[in-house]
Amino acid sequence: MNLKDLLKDSYKDGMTLEEIEEALADIELPSDSSGEVEKLRAALSKSNSEAADYKKQLRAKMTEAEAAKQKEIEEREKLQSDYDALLSKITVSENKAKLLALGYDEALASDTAEAMVKGETEKIFANQKKHLEAVEKKIRADVLKDTPKPAPGSGEGSEITQEQFDSMGYLERLKVFNETPELYNKLNGGNE
Repeated sequence: MNLKDLLKDSYKDGMTLEEIEEALADIELPSDSSGEVEKLRAALSKSNSEAADYKKQLRAKMTEAEAAKQKEIEEREKLQSDYDALLSKITVSENKAKLLALGYDEALASDTAEAMVKGETEKIFANQKKHLEAVEKKIRADVLKDTPKPAPGSGEGSEITQEQFDSMGYLERLKVFNETPELYNKLNGGNE
């Protein structure tokens, strides 16, 4: 006799230990045959051991499932941190390219781009100030380079004397007229 025969209509596939005990409590055992009782006890013992085995397997599977879930969480966190690092690098690179196009030097552009990604506004403003100072310095140098040197003897305090004016040719007098018309009129005696 097996458990299915013993429980008859109360039997269901996949019954737990508690369900089996409850179903057996409702069944009357035959009183006249002790062999039947022994068979029932053996079947009950076998069912109990099978249920215990299933519980152990379930616990093992749950532990494996939980370990797999933890591993998956760790992998996702690593992927997310790698993604964030890559996104940060791309953003720094794009910002650096834009700053270089605005005339920033290489080191200042890198430093400012990283500050932009990190949200360090004070550093951004300090670097902007450095950039503007460098641009102003460059403009001054360019203007100074392009400024023509004054002709000797044509600065303040070194006016042309009447004798020098009288010995000048037409082109030299024309230059004096274009540069300092008041002096020209004075030396020419008001004759144009």
